[in-house]
Amino acid sequence: MKEHAIVSPSAAHRWLNCTRAPQLEATLPRKTSIYAEEGTLAHRVCEIAAKVRFYKAENAEFQKTVEQLRKDPLWDDEMLRTAGLYVAYLADRAAYYHHNPKVAFEAKVDISEYAPEAFGRCDCIMLCGNTLVIADYKHGKGVPVSATKNPQMMLYALGALNLWEKTELIKQVEISIVQPRIDFFGKWKCTVDELLAWGESIKSTAKMAYEGKGEFNAGKWCRFCRAKGICEATREGAAE
Repeated sequence: MKEHAIVSPSAAHRWLNCTRAPQLEATLPRKTSIYAEEGTLAHRVCEIAAKVRFYKAENAEFQKTVEQLRKDPLWDDEMLRTAGLYVAYLADRAAYYHHNPKVAFEAKVDISEYAPEAFGRCDCIMLCGNTLVIADYKHGKGVPVSATKNPQMMLYALGALNLWEKTELIKQVEISIVQPRIDFFGKWKCTVDELLAWGESIKSTAKMAYEGKGEFNAGKWCRFCRAKGICEATREGAAE
């Protein structure tokens, strides 16, 4: 698999609305930001904290990891607090279902059945009885990220369905967004049949986006597009 998918789950909101965006973005250099790097650092704290809580790592490993991460110029002690809230949320969801869950953190999932060469990495996947829980940590302090019909998370869920055996026993999917810096915890549920039907419905759009076909379409999804300003639609001032 490539390092970056052309039709990536994180950009699904964009390419589902503007199929020309992915290939145009692919011609531009990738840039990072302090906010992105800070988020990556916070995710590493969340990962090791969650692994300790679910008995996949020892506390000594947590201490060693945090000690190393503290050396990063972007380190902030607040990350320990937000990681604690993230882990508490996961523990609560696990307890709610009254089953000993199967859990995976930072799990890479293959989504190529629905979008060409697409893959993603899930912050947390839990299998609780017949319910598949997909949880995503957001470090941002801006606008709350909705879990309801979130295309990034739905694609993650489609990939996660094949992570474990006996997937036919999974009947329900729960998508959670954990955004502790603004005290936001969003949740949305659907049946596996509904998720699979959605996956089928986007296949043709994903294929168009991968091939760079269709039309430029400006809208609120342009906000984080690296090609904003050089495509036909935004040059005409149509983007919101």
